[in-house]
Amino acid sequence: MGPKRQEILEASTSGLSATLDKLFAPPALPPPPINHFFTQDPNVAVGKTWVNSPYVAGVDVGKYRYPSLRGWYVNNLIDSPCTINERLTLFWINHFGMAEVSDHRAEYQYIQLFREFGGASFQTMIEKITVHPAMLYFLNGDWSSKYEPNENYARELLELFTIQKGPQIGEGDYTNYTEQDIRTAARILTGWRTRRLFSRDSGPVDSFFNDQTHDDETDPRNPNLEPKQLSRHFGNAVIVSNGADEYKDLIAIIFQQPETARAICRELYRYFVYSDITSEVEDTVITPLAQFMTANNFNVAATLRELLGSKHFYDINVRGPFIKNPYEYYLSILRPLHGFEHLDLSLANNPNSSQIRTIYNIGTAYFGWASSADMDVFTLPTVAGWKAYYQAPNYYRNWIGSASLQLRRKSVRDLTYQGIYVQIEGGEYKPRGLGWLEFVERLTIPEDVIEVVQECIDIFLPRELHPDQFDALKNELLRGQQDREWTIQWNSYLASPSNPDITRPLTNNIKSFFRALFSMAEFHLQ
Repeated sequence: MGPKRQEILEASTSGLSATLDKLFAPPALPPPPINHFFTQDPNVAVGKTWVNSPYVAGVDVGKYRYPSLRGWYVNNLIDSPCTINERLTLFWINHFGMAEVSDHRAEYQYIQLFREFGGASFQTMIEKITVHPAMLYFLNGDWSSKYEPNENYARELLELFTIQKGPQIGEGDYTNYTEQDIRTAARILTGWRTRRLFSRDSGPVDSFFNDQTHDDETDPRNPNLEPKQLSRHFGNAVIVSNGADEYKDLIAIIFQQPETARAICRELYRYFVYSDITSEVEDTVITPLAQFMTANNFNVAATLRELLGSKHFYDINVRGPFIKNPYEYYLSILRPLHGFEHLDLSLANNPNSSQIRTIYNIGTAYFGWASSADMDVFTLPTVAGWKAYYQAPNYYRNWIGSASLQLRRKSVRDLTYQGIYVQIEGGEYKPRGLGWLEFVERLTIPEDVIEVVQECIDIFLPRELHPDQFDALKNELLRGQQDREWTIQWNSYLASPSNPDITRPLTNNIKSFFRALFSMAEFHLQ
C-alpha cells in the first residue's frame, strides 16, 4: 500500500523470487498502543499501554483508548516495513466484517490476531476467530447455549467465512450446505463465553469453554434430542460430543470440502488481483490455486505467494484495474513520501517520544479521513464487509461516489498546501506537512525535470501516461519556463537550502505538481 522509491528499486534489482521472500517474511508485530495523553486512568499512566487494563468506575477510559487504537493502527500502516502483512491484515478485517465490538482491548486483540496469523493456515484462522472474544460478542456466541443455540455465527461461518452459499437448489438448500446444517452447527458451537469484556476486573479479555452450557445431547428438557448430524453436503457426518474441541471437529469437516478452498481463493483474487472472475480465470487460476492451497494445508502465505508469482498476476489486463480503497489511496501518498519522518514524528522510530501525542493525533486524523470515505476498519457496514469486495457488478467502483470523490480531492488540496491540522503537545493545533523537498532529493536525477516527472510517474502511477499528460505535469514544475530553469532552481536550492526566497517558490511548484498528479484519474487506480 504505497511502495517507497527505495523499495521499488530493491525489488527491481533483487528480482521476483527475492522480493516475494521479503514480502512474505515472518512479520514482527508492532508494540501495543499506549495512553498518549489521558491523566485520569489510575491504572494506566501516560506513555503506558492499556490493552490489558480494566474499565474504571466513574472514568470514561474510551476518551483516550478510542483515538489511541486508531492512531496506533494508522501510524503502523504509514511506518510499516515492505511486507504483505498489513495488506493481508486488512483483507481479514474485511473478511470477518466485525463492527461495534466497543471494548477497545478486544479490538486490539483481533487486529493483532490478523497480523500474527494472517499468513498461516486458513483453517487455524477460522479456529481462532470462532472462539475469539470479539467474535463471540459480535455474533452473540457468548449467549448461545444448549437451551437456546444462537445461529448467528453458525450462519456466517458457512455463508461468508468458509464454504459460502452457492445458488439455492431446494427448500433450505444452498448448494454447499442446508439450513439444517446451520442449526446443527449452532448446537456444536454452544458453550463458549467471554471473560472480562467491559469489565473492571484486572487481566486480559479472553474466552473460555463452559461445559454446563454446551450441547452434549443430554438436555434434560429434551430427552429425544437428535444427534448432531450434518447434511449430504458434508457426507452426512455426525459430530460426537467432544467438549472444548468439538468446534474444531466441525471446522475440520468444513475444510474437507473442495469448495472451501475455492471460495477463499476467489476472495484473495478479488482483493489482490481483480474483481472479474471469468470462467477462464475460474478454470485456469482459481481451481489450480485452490488445489495448491489444499495440498499446502491451507497456508495462506504460500497460496498468495503462488498467485503473486504467477504469470497471470503480471498480465497488463490486471495491472491497475481497480480503484484504490481509502487506505490504499492515502497510504499511496504518505508511504512514498516517508510519512512524517522529516519532522521526527514516526511512531516506529519514536515510541517514547515527547511528541507522542502529536504522532498519535496524526494517525487518528488520517483514520478519520478514511472513515469519512466509508472505510472504518473497526465498524464495517455489514458482516459481509465492504461492498467493493463482494457486490457485483460494481465491486471496487463502490469506493467512488460524488461525496467520496470530493473528499479525496479536498484531502489532496489540504496535503499539498499546509498539511493536516492536528493537536500537538500543549493543546495547540498546527499543520503537519509532508517532506516535499526531501522526497525530490531522494530521486535519481533531481536536477533534471524530465527525469523527475518520469520517476514520479513510475513510483505513483500503475501505468504510463499520454505525452500530453506528461507535459501538463512537467509544466506544473516549470510554470511556463524552459526545462533548464528547473536545473538552475534546484542547484540554487542545494547551494542555499535555508534561503526562503529559494525554497518557498520551489516548494510551491513541487506541491502544485503533486496536487495535479494526485488529482489524476490514474492515481485512483491500484
